[in-house]
Amino acid sequence: MKPLIRFLTILVLATGLASCVSVDENTAPTPALPTSGYDLGVMKGKQDGSSGLSRTPDRHAGSFAEADRSEFLRGYEEGYNAGIRGEKPASYGQPLTSVNGPGTVTIQEGARTVSVCKTASPNVEQTKFITEQQQIVVKSRGAHGPATVQLFDTATGTEKGRVMAYDIKNNQPAWAAGMGE
Repeated sequence: MKPLIRFLTILVLATGLASCVSVDENTAPTPALPTSGYDLGVMKGKQDGSSGLSRTPDRHAGSFAEADRSEFLRGYEEGYNAGIRGEKPASYGQPLTSVNGPGTVTIQEGARTVSVCKTASPNVEQTKFITEQQQIVVKSRGAHGPATVQLFDTATGTEKGRVMAYDIKNNQPAWAAGMGE
């Protein structure tokens, strides 16, 4: 019986103390607003651009001091343009790279995977990009035996051509030049 009384006493005390504690909701941290006219302009411009609103910076005239007007307008213009375009990931616009795996070549743009090319044989020996990185030539071979040279589209990973390495004579076909045996 005594453990039950002790438990109830602790429960009543805890409930009583909890009701004495109050949290002031007005003391919650608020996000910091931009302090310069330019930063405020960028923020408001991005909001308007991404929301599909017209390019009207005057709707925010009460948000900035008249002395900061030119800085606000410059920031608003840049922010609005960024808002209507949207933010592109950093991986876009980088040169393509190839990562060799067993029986595959993965085409990447930064950290983004563009396509995966399935090779004829599991061991990738050599790769090279051609036609301004629109195509990739891959030389692969099994554990032993002849090598296969394949041409792939880098955007889709589809095979566009195939030739055995020993058949490459006088750099023909042209896309397989330098891959012969």
